[in-house]
Amino acid sequence: MNIDQQILNRLQDVPNILLYGPPGTGKTYAMKKLQSRLEESTTAADPEDLEPGSEFAPDEVEFPFLTEADEDDESATDSFPGEIKTAWMTFHQDTGYEDFILGLRPEPDGGGVSLKPRAGTLLSLAEHAKAGNTSILFIDEINRANVPKVFGQFISVMESDFRLSEDGTQSSDTIGLSLPQVNNGDSIEDPIRGEEFNISVPYEFPQNLYIVAAMNSLDRSTEPLDSALMRRFEQIRVFPDYENLADQLETDFEAGLDLPHVEDTTAEQLSIALLHRVNTFLQSTLGEDFQIGEWYFSRVIDASEEERMAELIRVWDGRVIPKLRELYRSREDQLAMLFKIDRTDGLEVDNYPYRRIDIEEEWETSGIRESFEFRPLTVLEDENEQKEVLYHLATFER
Repeated sequence: MNIDQQILNRLQDVPNILLYGPPGTGKTYAMKKLQSRLEESTTAADPEDLEPGSEFAPDEVEFPFLTEADEDDESATDSFPGEIKTAWMTFHQDTGYEDFILGLRPEPDGGGVSLKPRAGTLLSLAEHAKAGNTSILFIDEINRANVPKVFGQFISVMESDFRLSEDGTQSSDTIGLSLPQVNNGDSIEDPIRGEEFNISVPYEFPQNLYIVAAMNSLDRSTEPLDSALMRRFEQIRVFPDYENLADQLETDFEAGLDLPHVEDTTAEQLSIALLHRVNTFLQSTLGEDFQIGEWYFSRVIDASEEERMAELIRVWDGRVIPKLRELYRSREDQLAMLFKIDRTDGLEVDNYPYRRIDIEEEWETSGIRESFEFRPLTVLEDENEQKEVLYHLATFER
C-alpha cells in the first residue's frame, strides 16, 4: 500500500501521524501527494451549512477518496467532515510559536505602532475545523525546529481526548488553553483564511484537526524529538522500497536477484542492485536507520531510457558516494570493504577508482593509519568500464 494511503487510513483513527525513516524514502513526496489528493477532492455541502461533527458523505460527491490501486475498493473510501483545508510548513531553526500558534505583529496606528494579534498556521486551521470542517497540517523536517517551544501549550491537547467532543461541545476532559498574548473576545488576524475572527479564551481545540509530520530517523544536524512529543504521534516507519523503485523504473527486476551478465544488465537493474547491496552493508555495519532511500535515484527515474546509464553514474558520483563518505568519515576501512578495494581480480578495468594508498613503513610504526582514495567514476573515460565498476559493486560475493 502506498504511504499516502497508509496515512489516510490511519487519520480515520488518530489525529497525529509521524513518518519516520531514512532519507530519500519518499516521506515528503507522500505528504505532498496526499495534500494534492485532499485539495482536489470535492465536498458534500457548503461548509456554512454544516454543524460541528456533521459527516461528509463520500457517496454524494463525484470523486470520493479512493486508492489509486483499486478505485472499486469500498474500504478505501475515506470520510472527513465538511470542507477540507490543508497547509504546509517546513520547520527550520527560526520557526517559532508565533508562526505556529499565535503572535503579535506591528501595524500602523494613528501615526504610531500597535501590536495586532495574528494567528499562526495551526490556530488558523483550528478555526476552520471549529466550523464543522476538516483541517490537516503537513509539517516537513519537524525536528529542525525547537519543537517543544514551537508547539507550546498545544502539546497538552494533541491527543483527541482533551479536545472538544465530536459535536463541538465540551467534555469533562476538554482542556482550554490560556493564550497570554490575547484576551477573550479579541479580534485575531487570520492570514491563511484572509479574514479576522474573535477568539475565545481559554481556547479549546476541535476534533477534526490533524497533523502529518515527517523526519529523518537519523539526522546528525538536529536533536531527536523528545519522548513526550514522540508518544503523541502514531509512527509510520518508512524504509527503502525496492519494489517502488522497480515500478518507477518500469522493470520487473527484484532486489536480491542475481544480475545477468554485465553486458546484458540494464541501468534499471543496476540501480536496484546497487541500492540493495549498499543498504545491506549500511544496515549490517551501522544499523537500519542509516540506509538510503530509493529517491536518491530520482534523476535516473526521470531520465530517458537512453540516458539512464549516464545518469546513474552521475547519481553514484554526486549523491551516493558523498553520503557514504559522510557516514564512514571515521572508518574508511569499512567503506573500502563496500567498494571492494582488495577484490578487483578479474575486473577488466585498468584504473580502478577506489584504491588503497601505500604509505611508508616508518609512517605505520608511528601510528599513521592506512588511507584510501575514492575517486569519481568519471576518471574512467570508457563508459563500459564505468558500467563494469558499478556492476562489480552491485554484485554480492557468493
